[in-house]
Amino acid sequence: MAAASVASSSELPECPVCHDGYQEPKILPCTHLVCKKCVVSWLHKAGVKGGCPLCRAPILPSTSRGQRDLDTLVNDLPTDLATMALVDSHNTLSGKHVCMICEDNTAATSFCLQCDVKVCEDCVKTHKKVPGTRKHVIEDLNKLSPQRLAEINRATCNVHDDRPAEVYCSTHRELICMLCATTNHRSCAEVKAITDVATEKRRELEQQAQRLRAMETALAAQIKEVKDMFPSIRRKAKDTFDDLEQWVNKRRQEVNTLVQAEEDATKTSLAEPEKLRAALALNAASVRKLVQSASGGALLGMVNSLTSRLNDLESKTGTTRKIEAADLTFNLQKLDQLKADIASLGQITKPTTTPTTVQQPTQPAPATSTATTATTRRTADKPRGAKLAKVLRVGDRVKWAVGPGDLTGTVTAIPSQLAATRRGWVDVEWEGAGEYCHCMGYDGEYQLDLL
Repeated sequence: MAAASVASSSELPECPVCHDGYQEPKILPCTHLVCKKCVVSWLHKAGVKGGCPLCRAPILPSTSRGQRDLDTLVNDLPTDLATMALVDSHNTLSGKHVCMICEDNTAATSFCLQCDVKVCEDCVKTHKKVPGTRKHVIEDLNKLSPQRLAEINRATCNVHDDRPAEVYCSTHRELICMLCATTNHRSCAEVKAITDVATEKRRELEQQAQRLRAMETALAAQIKEVKDMFPSIRRKAKDTFDDLEQWVNKRRQEVNTLVQAEEDATKTSLAEPEKLRAALALNAASVRKLVQSASGGALLGMVNSLTSRLNDLESKTGTTRKIEAADLTFNLQKLDQLKADIASLGQITKPTTTPTTVQQPTQPAPATSTATTATTRRTADKPRGAKLAKVLRVGDRVKWAVGPGDLTGTVTAIPSQLAATRRGWVDVEWEGAGEYCHCMGYDGEYQLDLL
């Protein structure tokens, strides 16, 4: 009973699919452990392209699908020998404790770690008397745990199942006994003790695990850095559209002011044409009434003076310039052009070399000669940062420090609020690198310097 309690103190590792002790557990690419028979059964049911029954990650590489039968493909997956040893040890210690040397079903009390057998008290005494076994390690079955038994579990020879594997042939990658080492592997370059090879492999695997951990740490830092960019991007996007909204509102006010002024001026200029139109309407109505109701004598008596007045009206009308919408200083065509300019901002696209930034509406350059202004400023101390943002002009030659070298280009557009607020973006046509927007004041960043 005591032995059974020790064996049951450690739960038997179970397959998550069949919920039974592992039978040849396979390590899936996602690192989950599943019995080989469960993997084959699952793939028969889900198809060759089926994923892990726990996480749905691919089990078989796409290049191997359909090339061989499922049993062979699954057999190529790595087997977790450590878990197999733990399951075997659990089964050994949970079974009936009968001496495996005596033939009379004597109860076993101990376990020989070298012979891998359960022995009774008499066989333990015999073990200690025989020269070949007197140094064997024998442990009490009541205290032996599956973990302890699995740790010292001895592998068997790949050729002789009844012989323990004592050496490893690196040439053939096989665990072999001493008989095989002296007969079939004498010419192999490296045949070493299992413990020595295992020590080397443990060191190599630990070094590789350290490299993987370092790569994972670096990748996690990169992921975090990218994720941390989005609050700043959202903030800059908000600032950009706030400025855009301010610019549109300002333009709306400007246009409304111009239209109102144009309307007031036009009303004043149309005062005389309005008087002439009213006179034309009254005289035309009077003539129609006279023609319809006056007698012949009355009509002839006033026709000369009436004709003179009508001729005078026609003469004035003929000399009046035709009024056209195109004559207006600010007309519908200019409104359509303004609409087209706003629409030309277009869809935001991702440039190939620099992060995407939302462009500001462009403004016409000041009447001052940009070449003269730039030349004047280059002869003096070159402004930097906020000072440069305030005086920067279209046509200025600038540079941008990126990596080991600098890009040089020409400023092509500047938002109107930059000079007043010292915050915004400017458009630059870079030599051989296309046109992009660049910070001049947002979050304290000033990316450009004057050449």
